[in-house]
Amino acid sequence: MKDASETPGKNLEYIKSLNRTNMLTILLALCEDEGLAKQISAKAKDLLSDVDAGEIEEQVFDALNTIFIEELWKNSGKDYFGGYHDETEVAYEMVEDAVSKPLQNMKRYRALGMKDIEKKYCVGIVAGLLRYGDEGENEFHEAVPDDPYTIADDVFAEWKEHNPPEEWDEVKATFDRFAEA
Repeated sequence: MKDASETPGKNLEYIKSLNRTNMLTILLALCEDEGLAKQISAKAKDLLSDVDAGEIEEQVFDALNTIFIEELWKNSGKDYFGGYHDETEVAYEMVEDAVSKPLQNMKRYRALGMKDIEKKYCVGIVAGLLRYGDEGENEFHEAVPDDPYTIADDVFAEWKEHNPPEEWDEVKATFDRFAEA
């Protein structure tokens, strides 16, 4: 007769009760077995590959379109210590901050050698920036008339540095899509 602690459901409960650090420790220990390591790696790659450029575009657009102009005003001008923060520079930095996480993800995928996913991030970031430049609806949009376009160019330029010209067409098509609108 099996002990109740050895049932599959009970084992799953043990795993669910672990914190992330303990789960990672167990996962890394399992990866010492080459067969398991390949299976785990394949599952991880599948999860990492579940990326949609349209969702990234939406995230970037939403991040920018939800910036309140008051945040710009609060962060620019004179500060408590007598310094001055130019409103134009602060606005540019705020746009950069809004795309910093997706941009970090793009670089992470590059480091992993997942070029197709890196490209999806580039397309999504560029599309989100260009869309905000064209369709932004908040007051902050008026404070950054050129910044989304400039940063989109910068993201594309950085991506191009690491990818051959034959890979550029899809990202160029994103620029063309917004140029025609």
